Amino acid sequence: MSEFLGFSPKAFLFLEDLTNNQNRAWFADHRGEYEEFVREPMKRFTEALSESLAKKEIPLWGDTKRSLFRINRDARFSKAKHPYNMHASGLFTRTGDKESPGVLYFRLDPLGSRMAAGYMQPESHILKKLRMGMLDNPKAWVALEKSLKRKGYELDYSYSLARIPRGFDNVPPEIEKAIKLKGWIIRKQIPRQVICSKDLVSEVTSFAKDLLPLLSFGWHALEKFAE
Repeated sequence: MSEFLGFSPKAFLFLEDLTNNQNRAWFADHRGEYEEFVREPMKRFTEALSESLAKKEIPLWGDTKRSLFRINRDARFSKAKHPYNMHASGLFTRTGDKESPGVLYFRLDPLGSRMAAGYMQPESHILKKLRMGMLDNPKAWVALEKSLKRKGYELDYSYSLARIPRGFDNVPPEIEKAIKLKGWIIRKQIPRQVICSKDLVSEVTSFAKDLLPLLSFGWHALEKFAE
């Protein structure tokens, strides 16, 4: 596979123009730009990153048909009715399917591109098992958080319960805060100069390697407490 050399700055120009032209007639006239500068490069990036992850033995990959989000929005249940996303994004999982728990996320965004990893808005039965994993081995969880902090990463604690979740008794004090989390998310911004360079794939691969212990902790819990 040929080396992915980064996104063109024209990808950002297109997404900025789309932000200011949220109508189907404009998009129809500029669909060629979307395909050339956003959609096709996203597919090539997905293939290149999947190959890079495999070389590092990181069990995540993306499928160009299943892993990428559509530019069209489903606005039926949203107060915001604009028809198009103003960014491009995709998920990398163990199966290549967006529904698989434990993800690496990439977002191309003129307002700030980023990558993220963890368990984003997990369903209640998955979240319960993640919490059970914490309770099963609190020392391992504390060690994991400390290890991530040494690498410069911190979980997003802004989405947490006010109290310890129902059904979890005798929670050790050192994980009381963590067990209230509604998901395990770590994000990192990607500078535009990196997005538009050949270093992008290695940058995201390195992030995925750093966050693999968090994903693995969750996978272990999901397997141990499988119904």
